[in-house]
Amino acid sequence: MNALDATRKWLREECPLIDKQDRFNANYLGAETTEYTLRSAGDTCTTDVLGLDTVTCNFVFVAQLPFGKALVPNLSAADFFANLSAWVRGQDRAHQYPNVSGYQATKIEASNAGVITQAEANSARYQLQIKLTLEEV
Repeated sequence: MNALDATRKWLREECPLIDKQDRFNANYLGAETTEYTLRSAGDTCTTDVLGLDTVTCNFVFVAQLPFGKALVPNLSAADFFANLSAWVRGQDRAHQYPNVSGYQATKIEASNAGVITQAEANSARYQLQIKLTLEEV
């Protein structure tokens, strides 16, 4: 399984914050009020003296959530992303990573939790950046 698919599956199956009833795509976000996607934001690769690769995969997790002049949905979105970022950090501390074929994950990081990238009257798109470090096995 490639890194994008493995990370999306890991978030979908392991993260208690993501409602399994909501749509969770890869590289696509539709028009549902609540919907998620994971997009690749580029990879970097280095090779050690033994010829083994270390790959850093950069992803953007995007959630489309209710938004508007009412305070409650906006605060709920902020809480969701703060908790999601904390969950990713906890998974890193516990060494619970996505399972990527041919690689051993060694670190996962989250940053820029809950940045609004697009807003309309009733919904907004928020993002979290995720960095996954993999070593070739």
